[in-house]
Amino acid sequence: MNYFLMVKDICEVLSYLAVIVGIPIAIHQYRQAKKKEQADREYGTYNALDEKYLEYQSICLEHPELDIFDIGDSTAPTLSEQQKKEELIAFTFLFSIFERAYLMYNDQSTRVKKRQWSGWEEYIESYCKRDNFRRAWQTSGNTFDSEFQKYMKKQLRSLKDSR
Repeated sequence: MNYFLMVKDICEVLSYLAVIVGIPIAIHQYRQAKKKEQADREYGTYNALDEKYLEYQSICLEHPELDIFDIGDSTAPTLSEQQKKEELIAFTFLFSIFERAYLMYNDQSTRVKKRQWSGWEEYIESYCKRDNFRRAWQTSGNTFDSEFQKYMKKQLRSLKDSR
């Protein structure tokens, strides 16, 4: 009988030990899994925007006659009505990419998202200085998220004043 009590006591101590050691290990594994999920989401966001950006770059390459690439032409090209429409469509596509970046990165707390947003913000600012971009925004800018519209109007206004 004494043997069974001793085995029972040993098993009880081992179960307490398993709980004491197991809980911190479980918490650590949970935190690691959450960090990995967060990193995967951030990469997914980055990847989706990168794909759209590369798609826009392809449009720029297919239409060098339009002044839509991120390095603007030194003199504005004279465009036909068809080309003006193509330029508007291309910029509207770019607005959509900017909107997605704004909604995914602006006002985010993680270091990665802040770093990504600062790059997108510089890119947006560089386009906001261009007359053809500003005209395109006046035409199709009212179709986007209202917070993004406020952001763009603020950018366009501040950059117009600084030109």
